Amino acid sequence: MRVFAGAGEASGDRILAAVIRELRARRPDLALAGFGGPFAAREGLTSPYPLRDLAVNGIGDVLRRGAFLLRARARLLRELEAFEPDAVLLVDYPGMNIPLARAARRAGVPVLYIAPPQLWAYRNPARRLARLRRRLPGVHLQVLFPFETASFPGWNPPPAQGHFFPQPAFESARERGGTRLLLCAGSRRGVLRRNLPLWLSRVRGFFGTLEGVEVLVPDYLVDDARAICGDDPTITTDRAAAFARAGAAIAFPGTVTLELFLARVPTRVWGVIDPLTYLVARRVLRGPSDGRIALPNVIAQEVVLPEWIGTAADFRRAPPEIPARREDWNPGATPEAVHAVWTAMGSGEGPRRAAETLSALTGRAASRCGSD
Repeated sequence: MRVFAGAGEASGDRILAAVIRELRARRPDLALAGFGGPFAAREGLTSPYPLRDLAVNGIGDVLRRGAFLLRARARLLRELEAFEPDAVLLVDYPGMNIPLARAARRAGVPVLYIAPPQLWAYRNPARRLARLRRRLPGVHLQVLFPFETASFPGWNPPPAQGHFFPQPAFESARERGGTRLLLCAGSRRGVLRRNLPLWLSRVRGFFGTLEGVEVLVPDYLVDDARAICGDDPTITTDRAAAFARAGAAIAFPGTVTLELFLARVPTRVWGVIDPLTYLVARRVLRGPSDGRIALPNVIAQEVVLPEWIGTAADFRRAPPEIPARREDWNPGATPEAVHAVWTAMGSGEGPRRAAETLSALTGRAASRCGSD
């Protein structure tokens, strides 16, 4: 069973690794090609590019890395063609994965796209949906949450749903004895460099020290974080241990906000965005105008995690609030709110559903080849 797989950022890499692990349990003959990060590498996927170079965020980052990304796309398209896969498995990362999915479908190869473009976040999703229909005919989609299926009316085949998040914690961070302030300043190099220096300055100015502060980054950003932090505060890559030690957290918008919410770590969401991206986002996205960018807030349809989004100039002029008392960090994240969000997240059997879809797709492809 030959599968070409691709994920270009940390959260997608973890999803990709979970699906590969589930798929290999069903098909020990699995052969892989494509690109991903350290989690997918542990499952046997060798990537020609490190995730550190692939992961970008915002228009400025894309423009700066544009030449490299175009070369990487051309190489991956060639490798997709040469590998002659039975199926293609893609996670998020639309700038790279939509062209790969399109090339695979032109070659008659079935495609499963997990976490496709988040059309619900746009002011005019219908126009983007029409563009996707033209570019991705016949692609199988798996969205993470039930509310996302409404963004793909009439998609054939209808999108499946299954997320990849752990169950909520029964104990709050206070009950577990968490005491450290955890900073989750992003899993992309540009995001880390924009956010972490300002965050550290704000935290040091408020508390007078960085003692008890911990910075969580993926393995491939340790050197970047160390260049910003020096010897203080502590830098860690162990997500589970960092969550267990955390009494409160500050997080850049992304999947980590939902992970912290489910782990019941009091969290504030801060996002320092490059000016061009922020300007465009205010025009085309719903979030910057209605105050909901963090996933828990989007799912709950109310602000259960306080958010601050702006540019570096905004941050320096009017920095986000830091409550003196931990109980004031996210008063809306009650046990009832956590339960409601978890219920609204739908099925958590993302790996199983993806593996079943891929097995069915390759089975049908093999049947067609046999009949031919």
